[in-house]
Amino acid sequence: MIVLVRHGQTPYNAEHRLQGQLDIPLSDAGREQAEKLGERLKNEGVRFDALYSSRLKRAKDTARIIGGYLGLEPKVIAGVEEINFGCFQGHTFEEAAKLFPEAYAEHLLHGTDANAHGGETGGMVLARAVRALLALPEAKEGRALVVSHGAVIGYIRAYIKGAPLWNVTEFIPHNAETTELGEEELNKLGVRS
Repeated sequence: MIVLVRHGQTPYNAEHRLQGQLDIPLSDAGREQAEKLGERLKNEGVRFDALYSSRLKRAKDTARIIGGYLGLEPKVIAGVEEINFGCFQGHTFEEAAKLFPEAYAEHLLHGTDANAHGGETGGMVLARAVRALLALPEAKEGRALVVSHGAVIGYIRAYIKGAPLWNVTEFIPHNAETTELGEEELNKLGVRS
């Protein structure tokens, strides 16, 4: 089993800025969210065989805080970092609309499938994230906690539900929210044969 966790809140989350792969740290609220989640998991007696995170500071720090409660040292893995939002990174959608009107219009029509921002498409993010999860031994046996990002988890949730990837917004979890990928979900991702 794999349990995905979206990192704690950052200042950019609070400002509704697109972080993408910018390395933005946790805010005080984000650290508190990670503390509460770590404490909750510990109190529930949930046991994990491993703890992983993306390379971005907000995910690594969330994992480190949670790991302190679970007695686990996080390991950084590639493939579960946030979507590269290209020229939109660091901007709100309103700012992106003014600064990059053509790319923004294309984004409104086709979502991340358009790749108008010059970064990644939803399909690209989903493919790399699934490859990363496939490579974890806990995908076949055991239980892992993986701290990742909103769009990554959103694309996985949408794919599992059979929804189109271009409109991932409704599938993006809240900060410090968990998503369990049990046998059924892993089968849908092709993790189990």
